Amino acid sequence: MYKCCKILKHGLCFFNDILTSCCFSPVDQIDGQVPPLIYDNYNGQIISKDDLFERINKHVSLFKKGSCPKECYSCYHIEEQDWDDEEYIDYITITHFSICNADCIYCTNNHELYERTNNTYKILPVLKSFKEQGIIKKGCELHIGGGEFTIYHECDELLDLFAVNNYARVFVPTNAIKYSEKLFQAMDKATTYIIVSLDCGCKKTFYKIKRVNAFDRVINSLKKYAATEKSRDAIRLKYIIIPTYNDNISEFKKFLKIAKNLGVRNLIIDIDARYSRVTNYKIDNYFINLAQEMNNIALKQNFITEFYSFYFQNTNDKQIEKDNPFIKLKKKIHFKYFDKDIKELYKHHRYGAKRFKY
Repeated sequence: MYKCCKILKHGLCFFNDILTSCCFSPVDQIDGQVPPLIYDNYNGQIISKDDLFERINKHVSLFKKGSCPKECYSCYHIEEQDWDDEEYIDYITITHFSICNADCIYCTNNHELYERTNNTYKILPVLKSFKEQGIIKKGCELHIGGGEFTIYHECDELLDLFAVNNYARVFVPTNAIKYSEKLFQAMDKATTYIIVSLDCGCKKTFYKIKRVNAFDRVINSLKKYAATEKSRDAIRLKYIIIPTYNDNISEFKKFLKIAKNLGVRNLIIDIDARYSRVTNYKIDNYFINLAQEMNNIALKQNFITEFYSFYFQNTNDKQIEKDNPFIKLKKKIHFKYFDKDIKELYKHHRYGAKRFKY
């Protein structure tokens, strides 16, 4: 019995130049440091099972000694239980590519366009090798990150490797600008799920946020993805609250109307992650109450909802739980003005940051 983390013991996260255990580190979120590092200067090298778990177990051994890797300090994934000592991977995150066909204002790559590339190492040979070595457990979770998966050059092959025969539960964020028949088949025939950050309810707001004229294409793709009962249930429509762009109930209600017309019931309510970081996760009460109000409206219309942001997730940290604004704050307090940091955050956007008063 000791404190540890399932993902640290049995997870891998592929970045563009490093291999880590995860991408959840609170240190990474706040201070710019990386999660527990397995390989530095990684670009697709084939790794033996012994070498991989020797490196993973260096982090685990700290937990066994009653300590904790500095990258994991205060992480809400840490829990105490009787952990197994088997060597396998059942939680994989791929975020080593950044190519995209949209230009969302909240994207961390939108002001670093030189990084938005498909020219990265091939991950398929690595994962095939892991399967052959018995490293990847059947029934594992595969989470796709990075850029737009449907235009990534290994998209179809990865779906063939993991989605066929339900070898893994696959989670794919996609902007749905490009429809993928292979992805639809994985949703309809296997345990594959997509997350689409629509973030709006009309073409005008879509263009302001996504900065591409593709609203109709996205809706048409969603209609195809929602063609069967199973595939509809595999869609999560996401609404990221972005200050001054879509932070109002009127837009959210139009978003709900689209979801209802599609027959999609699963919704995610989120908040712009970069706004959260700039404010050191001290999110203004207006947005907290707005998210709660959106949630209540959606529930009344029989949608299934969840909060997806790091900030809104439950945590084992008692101090954070105590200060949870959904528990502590009840009355509605209106957001007044953006401060200087928020103005700087949005200044590179095409529409700029307005001094906005509610």
